[in-house]
Amino acid sequence: MSVRTLPLLFLNLGGEMLYILDQRLRAQSIPGEKARKDEWTDVDRKRVMNDIITTMFNKKFMEELFKPQELYSKKALRTVYDRLAHASIMRLNQASMDKLYDLMTMAFKYQVLLCPRPKDILLITFNHLDAIKDFIQDSPGILNQVDETFRQLIETYTCLSAGEFQLIRQTLLIFFQDMHIRVSIFLKDKVQNSNGRFVLPISGPVPWGTEVPGLIRMFNHNGDEVKRTEFTTDGNYVTPQREGSFDLYGDRVLKLGTNMYSVSRPVETHMSGSSKNLASHAKENTVPNPLAKEELNFLARLLGGLETKTPGGSETGFRLNLFTTDEEEEHAALTRPEELSYKVINIEATQDPGRRAELSRILGELEVAEPRPASSGKGEDLLALMDGL
Repeated sequence: MSVRTLPLLFLNLGGEMLYILDQRLRAQSIPGEKARKDEWTDVDRKRVMNDIITTMFNKKFMEELFKPQELYSKKALRTVYDRLAHASIMRLNQASMDKLYDLMTMAFKYQVLLCPRPKDILLITFNHLDAIKDFIQDSPGILNQVDETFRQLIETYTCLSAGEFQLIRQTLLIFFQDMHIRVSIFLKDKVQNSNGRFVLPISGPVPWGTEVPGLIRMFNHNGDEVKRTEFTTDGNYVTPQREGSFDLYGDRVLKLGTNMYSVSRPVETHMSGSSKNLASHAKENTVPNPLAKEELNFLARLLGGLETKTPGGSETGFRLNLFTTDEEEEHAALTRPEELSYKVINIEATQDPGRRAELSRILGELEVAEPRPASSGKGEDLLALMDGL
């Protein structure tokens, strides 16, 4: 398992989240002069995108993220995205948040599976950041935050070997291996089967620096070529024209990681049969998880950099529905298997002086809109912190 995987996972999933939110906010927005007080406008959309991106690229948050560390559970990461999605005036209910997370994870899983070589995961990340910069092109302060993360990525990852990138790719595939959610865009494009598994192409450009298959060369003990044999392949392979740019600006060449929602079309998710079977056999173990302490510390560090904005005064929060109708949203909430929802994180919290000091420091940095009730038992400090973020 690579300890350099977490920043790539977070930034790429965050990029997919922003693509989806932008598409849904545009679809539901009303011209400003016609909008009622509780309806979205383009001004609201830009505000939401700016608020979420500002929080996502918070300097302290990025410093914690880029520290070498193991990946944590899906539920722990899901909690971070839940807080991130609510970093503005937008509010998502449980069903829409579940759907959002499904779309994010399946899109990035597809990109990791299809990237021609492990190092191209970095190009996928750059594609996401390039698109994020387009969302905030009128906000130079936020642009500087994203560019700083860009520079951190270049400094941290461009010097890694092919073997280290392969370990990062393997770590990501292990993280995604049990996720088989069917997505309508992938099904319509015939890149996903009805069981939720992706179809890998046998044609197209080969990885940069490699040759098109079809030739076998044999060498003697001196290293001299002595024989060539050609063979026919089932695929139609081509040599890439050039390598994608790993600089701050440039042509990435690779299209994986670009916004697939830029052409408006509805996106639906469905539980595949294998996922339902997985849910029935993967009941949450009620025995305290030995990793809970580490996840607790991880969340304390990460969530310390996130703020959830509470509408103030007469301002009301806007609800975003990721389904076509409210009825579809309600049906999804009722039919989703309990084990595949992320309503509760079960952790074993004890009154460790070091942890309490860390949480106290984080609480001191947070802007708390409402007074918190006094803690009445061990572990409630953490739960109150997470509820308030």
